Amino acid sequence: MMTNTPILIVGGFAGEPKLYQPLQTYLADVSGRPVFITPINRLDWAWVTLTDSYADLLRKLDRTVNHVLTATNSSRVTLVAHSAGGVLARIFLGDQPYRGRAYYGHRRVDMLIMLGTPQRTEREGRIGGLNQIRWVEQHYPGAYWSEVQYVSVIGRSIFGNPNGPPPERGAYQSYRLISGEGAQWGDGVTPLHHGLLPGSLQIIIPGLRHDSRPDRLWYGSSPATVAVWWQAAAAYAATSTDVIGYNQTVSPVKLAR
Repeated sequence: MMTNTPILIVGGFAGEPKLYQPLQTYLADVSGRPVFITPINRLDWAWVTLTDSYADLLRKLDRTVNHVLTATNSSRVTLVAHSAGGVLARIFLGDQPYRGRAYYGHRRVDMLIMLGTPQRTEREGRIGGLNQIRWVEQHYPGAYWSEVQYVSVIGRSIFGNPNGPPPERGAYQSYRLISGEGAQWGDGVTPLHHGLLPGSLQIIIPGLRHDSRPDRLWYGSSPATVAVWWQAAAAYAATSTDVIGYNQTVSPVKLAR
């Protein structure tokens, strides 16, 4: 991963670019690189729920990657993808047609960092993007492209409980939808072990929640929070690409510094 490589944020389901502007600012400060946001909005995601397809999102991501590379005179970009944006990014890297087209993104991406992304599911269906998760795992299992360094980051903050307070009940339903089992740890949306991609640098951060809200810590809450996973990813990029599958649990104390 080159030190001047631009960074492109890929938002998650029902997200708006403005929601990721604080993350954009923090990541630019921590990394010292230019940071861009893919212009995928709620209407784009609403269309996904109707069509059960990421085809339009892939075209928009493809155009944005090409724009960033041209604007920065770079040959590769680092993708930082949140939630379902990580599934979208994994499809984008591929060389097999998805809804009639392949994008060969692995030729233009040096690293993919995924924040709270569901990496696999035992179920199928339109709800929750399960069909897309299954598709990408069947076609590109694990850290599939050797020329791309993969990082999966997951928060450990909510244990699913069908009889608990609302956050625990919501987590239970979401975990159960993805994995078939609701009583487990995760970030409130993605269950812990389903958020870790085999073969990637795996980072577990206690206390982090899935979404951005004023009353909770999430993956982009502050420069200190962003630095936890970014600095680990940058250190990993500097090591041999043969060193894979590293699992790191970050102390919550570091988030307060």
